[in-house]
Amino acid sequence: MGDIKSFFHQWCAKNGKEPQFDVRPTGPKHRQRFLCELRIPGFDYVGAGNSTNKKDAQGNAARDYVNYLVRTNRVNPNDVPKDAGIPTMTPDAIKIEVSTPIKSVFQGGMGPNDIGQAYRPYNERGQSNHTYMYRLADQKKVEDAEDVDVNSGIHGNWTIENAKSKLHQFMQTNKINADYKYTPVGPDHTRYGVLQMDFF
Repeated sequence: MGDIKSFFHQWCAKNGKEPQFDVRPTGPKHRQRFLCELRIPGFDYVGAGNSTNKKDAQGNAARDYVNYLVRTNRVNPNDVPKDAGIPTMTPDAIKIEVSTPIKSVFQGGMGPNDIGQAYRPYNERGQSNHTYMYRLADQKKVEDAEDVDVNSGIHGNWTIENAKSKLHQFMQTNKINADYKYTPVGPDHTRYGVLQMDFF
């Protein structure tokens, strides 16, 4: 990994370019990864790499950028270090001539450079929503939202929960011993309750 990164820095120094590495953490704290975006002023390509540590993420981004430089014939593939994983040209390599023009895969204005950053955070925290803990948190938010009684204003803002709480508080302050059983009746949208209380 170090060889490809040093090769990349040597190429930048030789061509008078200053690479800009932008490393940021992604994912949850217990399984954090680092995303590195590599830019060179004057080039519209963004090299990307990720790994579990910053150094390897930068190395992967450098490898991606060297691949781009090889594809655009700015770097000879035979000059790239052998362990970089970049294919080199051999004398018996087959060159295929294409007679028809190559069409772009993307429609006009819809390419990767037109859309924006290649790696965007999924939410405002910059973390993925696809982890188990975040799905549980989102599920709890939905359940809490479903427990809200939107019609509580009709009956003096009394809900089943705060009515049970007030009754329990009243019984404790007045030292009333009683057993009570609350039974909800009806479907969710028209639910009411039956309270059975035994004093002793």
